[in-house]
Parts: sequence; structure tokens; C-alpha cells
Amino acid sequence: MFPVIDWNLISLELLIALIIAALMVMDILLPKNTQKDWLGISSFIALSGLIAFWLTQHDLAGTTFGGMFVMDSLAWFFKMFFLLAMVFVFVMTQQYFKSLGGRRNEFYLLLWLTLIGMCLVASSADFLLLFIAIEILTISLYVMTAYLKSDKLSIEAGMKYLILGALSSGFFLYGMSFLYGVTHSTRFDAIQVFAATHAMTPMMAFGLVLVFAAVGFKIAAVPFHMWVPDVYQGAPTPVTALLSVGSKAAGFVVLIRLFFGVFAPWHMELSLMLAVLSAITMTYGNLVAMFQTNIKRLLGYSSISHAGYLLMGAATGTILGASAINFYLLGYLFTNLAAFLVIVLFSIAAKGDDIEDYAGLSKRSGILACTMLLALVSLAGVPPLAGFFGKFTLLMAAVNSGLVWLALIAVVNIVISTYYYLMVVKRVYVDAPRTTSPIPVSLPMRLVLGVAIVGIVGIGIFQGPFLDAAITAVKGMSLIHP
Repeated sequence: MFPVIDWNLISLELLIALIIAALMVMDILLPKNTQKDWLGISSFIALSGLIAFWLTQHDLAGTTFGGMFVMDSLAWFFKMFFLLAMVFVFVMTQQYFKSLGGRRNEFYLLLWLTLIGMCLVASSADFLLLFIAIEILTISLYVMTAYLKSDKLSIEAGMKYLILGALSSGFFLYGMSFLYGVTHSTRFDAIQVFAATHAMTPMMAFGLVLVFAAVGFKIAAVPFHMWVPDVYQGAPTPVTALLSVGSKAAGFVVLIRLFFGVFAPWHMELSLMLAVLSAITMTYGNLVAMFQTNIKRLLGYSSISHAGYLLMGAATGTILGASAINFYLLGYLFTNLAAFLVIVLFSIAAKGDDIEDYAGLSKRSGILACTMLLALVSLAGVPPLAGFFGKFTLLMAAVNSGLVWLALIAVVNIVISTYYYLMVVKRVYVDAPRTTSPIPVSLPMRLVLGVAIVGIVGIGIFQGPFLDAAITAVKGMSLIHP
């Protein structure tokens, strides 16, 4: 019997699919020699409409497609997160392709495909749907990473991402088959019932490790991080920004749903593994970041270290830990995307991504230097910015769960990271510029940079409503373990 489908629950995904179809038709009908960025303008209008629509759907809850698709507070939170992230990524794309010329319309369509993949990941309640969602997301990213076909770094990045991504997909399928072999189901609710009534067997443990390896690839956790530096450096900068925020958040929503819901009854057995991985990931990322000379590679290793901080919340297994992950990601969205906005605008003018190119940026563009300063000190965890309170909530969750040793390692890592972030700030504000020619920043871009700054400062100073939203997302999660 065909399951009854509640179309209201999948309204966001349906709207995105309709927008993709409309943009494809528009791309076909538009004259090939048009200079106007019609698809970019239409995408902004569509994204604004989707955000307004999604704000009215806060109470949407339930399951459909035979329990494979879930709509709950966690899914709502992350879908709003992905919509906001895409606004910044579309802005970067528009600026990026101004300097490169054509082929931007296909890129916009791939971005929309990525968005629908991330939204499906947030609502997956079955391993089969989760696998399809991850593949929709990842295949779009493969293509966009290698999009600059005349740039050997972009092609190399695309090949490495494709090969390692295919390996992680294999891990996921093998892990899923082991879990199905033991539980006889791919649905999260059925597997949670099994976990609540059975002890973890070696086969289940092996399957879980394989699934975690696939998720670890998405969040760039050690030892599944090998693709990060080369892909971050070689991919078009909007794709790097999307990987650092959107793809990472998609990995963590899976982690929260699995380790705080489905497999929460076995948390005691999994906690130590997650804590050790957290310590190794943050330490490795920060130590290697100190020696980078390219700003995108530095942010790549920085991204690895932030995955380590976030895994600290996962290791706690508590509602506070999961809420801290959500809150941290919210601040990370504005902070990291602000840094990449500056990189896009600066690289158009300077034609380079080396850190030494940023010497004297403050004398060439005050708004770019100020945004980079706030983004970097927020990533370092300097109060009262978003990054500080994000790290504070994660440390508090770790200490409350008895992981004091992990919190101490995190504090040492925060000190290490402050060094390399401040070295970039020194380049921007202290070092003499190679040229004094100003870098033009248009009024619309100043407004977008202003929004990013408001996000970094606002979440840090008025953290209450954002923390409440992060907690509500976790407490209303379907299948959450009491």
C-alpha cells in the first residue's frame, strides 16, 4: 500500500524544486549574450521569499513518506540556518563571477541543488533517505569544486574531493548494511527501539564506526580531514565558504540526530571515542594552521579545529551539549562567511590568496579590514563576540558532563589559535601595504558586510534569544532520548 504523503511537511523542498525548474526554464529562454545577471537576481528574490515563508512554518511537525521524512524543531532550525547561509554564498558567487565572466547560471543551479540536499539531510529519519540526501549535496559540491576547468588547482581539488567522497559513501553504505543486518530496519525510530533494548554488539559497533567515518568526512574530523586543505585552496571561494559552513552544519545535524537520538542509549560506550576524536581534531587543526601561508588553507585547518570544538558538545551526550553545538554553528555562520566575503572581494582586487598579500589592508579598505578583524577575533574566541560565547557554552557543557580534561585541552587550543589569527590581524593593520591603491567596495556589498558584522557582534552581546532557539531546536527534536 502506498503511504499517505503529507505535502505540507515537505513544502520547503517542493518550493525549492519548483524554483530550480523555473530557473532552468529561464536559463534556456534568456538570450545567451545577456549581461544582466537575471538568475542571480531571481535567486535573491526567491531566497528572500523562502526565508519569509519558512519563518511562518515554525510549528510544522510530523513525519511522512512512511516515517522516512521528519519535520521537527531541529529540522526547522537547520533549514533556516541553510537558507541564511545561502544568502551569503549567493552574494559571494555574484561578486566572484563578475571577475570570471560566464558560466555563472549553471553555478546558481548547482547551488540550489546543494540547498535541497542540505534540507533533505536535516529531515532524514531513515538511512536510505539520508544516503540519497547526502549524495545530492555532495555530487553538487564535486562539480562546483572543479568548476574552474582552466585552473589546475581547482581540477586537482575536484578530483581529490570526488575520490575521498566516493570512499566515504562506501563507508556509509557498508555501515548501513551492518546496522540493517542486526536491526532489520533502516528507519531511525526502529533502530532506536533496538538500541534501547539491546546491548551494543561488535557488529553494531563496526557499523557505527563506518557511518561515523562518512559523517566525519562531512565535518572534517581527523582522520577524515585529508581533503580539506587542497579542496579549500583550489575550489572557487564561494564553494569553500559553503563547504566550511553549510556542509559542516549538514554533518552535525546528522550527528545530533544519530548520537543524541537514535544511538543515545549507547552513549556511554560512544562518549570516550567522541571525546578523544575531539581532542585530536582540535589539536591537529590548530597546530598545522600556524604554519600556513595561504589564507584559504589557514581557514581550512581552522575549520578542522572548529570541528574538534563542536565534537566536544557531541561527546557530552546532553541536551546542553547539543544546544551548544547549535549555538556555536549559528555564530560560526556569520563569522566564517564574513571572513570569506572579505577574501572574495580582496582576491578580485589583489589576484592572490597569500596571507602576505593582506599586508596593509586597513590602509586600502577600512570596511574589509574591520570585517576581517572581527571575524578572526571571533573565531579566536575573544569576548564579547559570537565565537566567545559559542566556545563558552561548549566548555560549560563539557565540564558539566565530567569531561574536564577535554575542556582543558580545548582552552590550550584556543590560546594556540589566537596566535595564528592575530598574525593575520597584524598583517592587515600593522604591516606596510605593497600598494596604497584603494579597494572599491560597492554599497550593496557594504550592506552585506554590515549584516555579517551585526551577526558577529549581535549574537555575542544578545546571546539569550539565540541560545533559546538552539535549546528549543534540541528539546523538540523527534526521537530525542530522555
